[in-house]
Amino acid sequence: MKHIHIDTLKDKLLVILALFMLVYTGILVYCQSIIGVSYWDIFVYLQDALLFANINIGSQLSVPPVLSLLTSIPFRLGFISETSMFIVSGILFFLLIIGVYELFNEKYSPKVSFVGSILLSMLSLIVTWAVSGSNDAPALTFSVWAIYFTIQGLNKDFKYYYLAFILFVIAFFTRFTEGFILLVMLCYLALNYDKFHAQCKENNIIKLIAFMVITLVVIMAVYLISQGSIPFLSQFVEVSNSNQVSSVNVGYELNPFYYIQHLPEILTCWSASSQYSMMLTTAVNSPTFLSYVMLLCAMLGVISFIFDILRRDESIDRWNLKFGIIIILSVFTMISYTHISYIFTELLFIGIMLLSYKFFPNNVDKLDIVMFIWMGIFLIMHSYHPVKVDRYIMPTLIPLLYFMIKGIQDTTETLKIKNKKTALIILTIILLILIPINANYISSMTHENPHSHEEKQAAQWLQNYDENLDNYNISSDRGVSFSWYLKKYTYSTIPRVLEANNDTLENKLNTIHAKYYIDSTSKLQSINGYHVIYDNNKTTYKLRIYERD
Repeated sequence: MKHIHIDTLKDKLLVILALFMLVYTGILVYCQSIIGVSYWDIFVYLQDALLFANINIGSQLSVPPVLSLLTSIPFRLGFISETSMFIVSGILFFLLIIGVYELFNEKYSPKVSFVGSILLSMLSLIVTWAVSGSNDAPALTFSVWAIYFTIQGLNKDFKYYYLAFILFVIAFFTRFTEGFILLVMLCYLALNYDKFHAQCKENNIIKLIAFMVITLVVIMAVYLISQGSIPFLSQFVEVSNSNQVSSVNVGYELNPFYYIQHLPEILTCWSASSQYSMMLTTAVNSPTFLSYVMLLCAMLGVISFIFDILRRDESIDRWNLKFGIIIILSVFTMISYTHISYIFTELLFIGIMLLSYKFFPNNVDKLDIVMFIWMGIFLIMHSYHPVKVDRYIMPTLIPLLYFMIKGIQDTTETLKIKNKKTALIILTIILLILIPINANYISSMTHENPHSHEEKQAAQWLQNYDENLDNYNISSDRGVSFSWYLKKYTYSTIPRVLEANNDTLENKLNTIHAKYYIDSTSKLQSINGYHVIYDNNKTTYKLRIYERD
């Protein structure tokens, strides 16, 4: 029997981190089981999980399947509940923080990486979505490990590239936009081109490319056979084309600086809003002073990074010319943003970073560049798109924390502080301040969603009202949630969307022959041809059920 030897400080801290995350994640899952499901997309993932467990109540297989596939495992075992998805999300969240710890260790000391990874787990935006059933944090988990194994593939064994590619594919099919992490992986290899090129013996590279091609062909074949299309391609078209959305979309926001302006709220909040429409967004909350401290440190890290790149080095030929080229391209990149295509801006941004390293190879750490590219790619993409939801920006928080740590370390070195533990002490103080803030934030959001409660009550009432409910068509402005609660497909019919498309609710209901319509959010006064059979008589979370005359 083999024994696991935990000799190094890094390994010891990894064990401590794992034990801490088991307890912490358990607390988050418990709290989420009280909150329940509030967000539209999560109900879709639950429905797809039922489909993968051979229980079809309607599905949308055009959405990323990985989280639903994983959740279908406990569903198949008979544990059909929202909590099953929360637990699956919790397992992936646990792996996310472990992955961040391993990734940070590529640059920082084990103690600093330990504190940094715990800091990430307690950021308000992360806590809000960590185990909610949303696919943002799970996708980030696979992305972090994909980058980590790309690094290991370069530094240790070529075989790790296979694992890195598989993890990238899983990240992509957990959340399609997470596919942009491939650019980060490729940039790391480009920065280490000589070392990578030396690895690429003809046999190695042919096998790897063949593995990639076969994997992609199999996946595309599965989609074509099962659905007759490849839906994830349209996702990229939708992201790159702002004409695909309108003000009808939830989260419609044209301000390109939305995420930057709301970074303080995204990082730390003392408490969460109690309003249903706002409780899953941190942007409406009040940030704590700690957010500004963390942002200041991150800004110092980014400034230090930029100064490192552009630091004058007389040993570099034509330094002034190269410096000028970088500045001109940077200005052009800023001008191109929102005026051309975000893809064009992304490519310019990546080009500048790679060119900076080529011009000034001795000035900056390669991992610094990779982290800056990671942060920039996702910030540019999501800031460009008209629909802005706080959770979309989650991938930028890892490099943001990375630069926060860099800012603290570089500043203490610049000030020539002799105590080498100063940076660790500052990070620990930040963590100690964050712990009670995080505890209060979790406490403030841990209550059953009142809107979800009213929906569950209405669904139960309708089931008791009509024992033959399975024989009739039902529609609602929150069709996905009632499909889950009733365990029966419910058409999603939203009056404001119909109106925007020059259609009427009555016409739509007649088309689908709906006997019942559940008004959960639209607050209708009446529907022609229908009468009210249920009214919860609430003001804030008013809900009515209509029956055809």
